Amino acid sequence: MRPIARLAAWGVGGATAMFLFAATASADPPPVPTITEPATDAQLVHPADVHMEVAQPASPEEDACTDWEIWSADLAQALWRAPCAQGVLAHHIHLGDGSFLRDARGLEYDSSYVLRARFRDDLDEVGGWALRRFDTVPPSSPGGGIPWTPLEPGYVIDEVAGGFQLPLNVAFVPAPGPGPKDPLLYVAELYGTIKVVTRDGTVSDYATGLLNFDPLGSFPGSGEHGLTGLAVDPASGDVLASMLYASPSDPAAHYPKVVRLHSADGGVSAASRATILDMAGETQGPSHQVSNLSFGPDGKLYVHVGDGFVPQTAQDLSSFRGKILRVNVDGTAPADNPLYDASDGITARDYVLAYGLRNPFGGAWRAANGAHYEVENGPAVDRLVRVDPGVNYGYDGSDASMLIGALYNWAPSHAPVNMAFVQPATFGGSGFPAPQMDRAFVTESGPTWATGPQERGKRIVEFDPDPQTGEIGGHPHDLVEYTGTGKATAVGLAAGPDGLYFTELYNDRDLASPVTPGGRLLRVRYGPPTAPTLVAASPASGANENSPRIVGTAQFASTVGIYTDPGCVSLAASGTSDELETTGIPVHVPDNSTTRFYAADSVAASTSDCSAALTYVEQSPAGAVATGFNLRAAKRRCAKKFKGKARARCVKRAKKKARAVGV
Repeated sequence: MRPIARLAAWGVGGATAMFLFAATASADPPPVPTITEPATDAQLVHPADVHMEVAQPASPEEDACTDWEIWSADLAQALWRAPCAQGVLAHHIHLGDGSFLRDARGLEYDSSYVLRARFRDDLDEVGGWALRRFDTVPPSSPGGGIPWTPLEPGYVIDEVAGGFQLPLNVAFVPAPGPGPKDPLLYVAELYGTIKVVTRDGTVSDYATGLLNFDPLGSFPGSGEHGLTGLAVDPASGDVLASMLYASPSDPAAHYPKVVRLHSADGGVSAASRATILDMAGETQGPSHQVSNLSFGPDGKLYVHVGDGFVPQTAQDLSSFRGKILRVNVDGTAPADNPLYDASDGITARDYVLAYGLRNPFGGAWRAANGAHYEVENGPAVDRLVRVDPGVNYGYDGSDASMLIGALYNWAPSHAPVNMAFVQPATFGGSGFPAPQMDRAFVTESGPTWATGPQERGKRIVEFDPDPQTGEIGGHPHDLVEYTGTGKATAVGLAAGPDGLYFTELYNDRDLASPVTPGGRLLRVRYGPPTAPTLVAASPASGANENSPRIVGTAQFASTVGIYTDPGCVSLAASGTSDELETTGIPVHVPDNSTTRFYAADSVAASTSDCSAALTYVEQSPAGAVATGFNLRAAKRRCAKKFKGKARARCVKRAKKKARAVGV
């Protein structure tokens, strides 16, 4: 296949385009694509996260690349383009992989648009346009000062650690040591680093530079690939990681592999690494790659592998893609796998536990029945599945096939990405109450890098066992939801010794770049909020200031009340835990007064104990004691702080106060 001729010119005033061709057009132009995502006309999508997908043509020569466009609903104006997208992007693309045109900075909420796609063959001849009208969702709530809110009584959220870059998965040490510097868990960062978190909350590098290619790219889009799954071998303490690597012969091709990392210092850092399963030739792209790793009760390693944006691979037993694999700890295929047959040599088929899957990103083991469960992203419908050996779960590229074998479907998609069971067999139930045992919890990441709360995702949901059958399913209810104003979303999830741990994929406060470090590791804990600690006033006690700010620490994501009595009854001011720890919460005190402040914080219906006192002494200038107000000093403060009209308003308020107190 020879190189594709470059685009010469695009039509900008109508629905047509002009091209230069490198060769005479063939007799048969490429076929009109079949748009599979958005799956139907008028499908609702998030304006910042439009997934566009077409079915691959029968002949690869018919689709050397794909032209993608988004137009206004009346086809009067082209808004976005990705001309001649190749490779994976020829069949599945995101807004970040193209460019907005003219003054278009993005798609609007609650609006209608038209997606257009056409194939370009290896002779640079173009086919006809396929069109799909789609709508965008209405804007969600703008959010507020509390980033995460528990929706079930009795729970709070703690910040365990921060500073992570795209933290995707969490894996606990099965039997962590008791010391403060003993490793407690590991965190997989998408761009090639594994962090270790010790019992005292210290974060350090366990392994770095695990990728042999530059993963940077657009979000959503080509930047969503790299290092994903993590598991700790309970027998050796070694860390297993799944990731993509660039082929030495073709650096643009990325293949999946599983690597074992061994430590010589008790799990604090990796001393060596070795690839135990290399799936060379199995090209994978953003998101739809090798992902979840776990050790089953049989001691085998279970590996989830996405379809690589090629739906046919899910049904192809000669491919690793679109499967869940069962693997010996040394990377070989177990002889008791359901499709194992060594007579024709060891191939992908011999590793298969289950197949017919699209993007089985999350998985967990349930102790009550010894079964493995997975959550999976579909084109527009997601599913929760119990994974049974040898079963074909039917994915064929359609949303309808995502109903096969499903215990629950998210329709439309909420992007479930990880799951965990809270159960006595895992850290004694993680400190959750008895009625919460044997529940499945799932992180829904929602639209990629979306701002503020979202109707579809950015939460942790809970599935109960069916009272009749005992199976997990039914409609989930929310345990935690995002209620802030930033970008954070829930992704990594694991049950720990003292709660349910989850990661924020993004720095919540950085609205400019999704790859800025600052994601947090958080813990959902059952118990009361931690009482605040008041540490200082700003300005410091002894100042001539009637509105100081009280600074301290408090329970993460809580509402903080500032009180003037040790029982925390007389409320003086309120704010958020973030305000208390950063800018401080403003209070008002009289001139020449001594005030003791106390604080309590609350999360949902739970309130902490009252804090110890912080004393603030207000010292006004001489002369203020007799009258209660010093007009001359007030005017000087106005002159010092303000100019122009603002100064005049300040003086006017001071005079009004002086008249009120009889000065």
